[in-house]
Amino acid sequence: MSSAPQAPPVGTGWVHVVGDPSHRIVLADGTAVEILASYPVRTDAGLYSIATAIEFGCARCCQGCEATLVAVRDHQLLCPGCYGSLGAVQTPSDETQEQSAA
Repeated sequence: MSSAPQAPPVGTGWVHVVGDPSHRIVLADGTAVEILASYPVRTDAGLYSIATAIEFGCARCCQGCEATLVAVRDHQLLCPGCYGSLGAVQTPSDETQEQSAA
């Protein structure tokens, strides 16, 4: 059992990340969850720490997950494990340096 506040299970579905004036993730059922912090590590997926633990089905592994750290990719929630398994992303400058070294 988590000590973080919990929202009801949301299942799977499209989500939207909303910016100013209040940073939040709007879940498929219309529930809004406050974003505490965002981690811009990847260009194709966002990683967010949220104020309320949510239960959801990961769009990648299809497993149930309860988390306060979620990733959003293509408007769908990913569990932290699947986000981590996406692998490293090379920036264009990294690719240019590798080609120059060859």
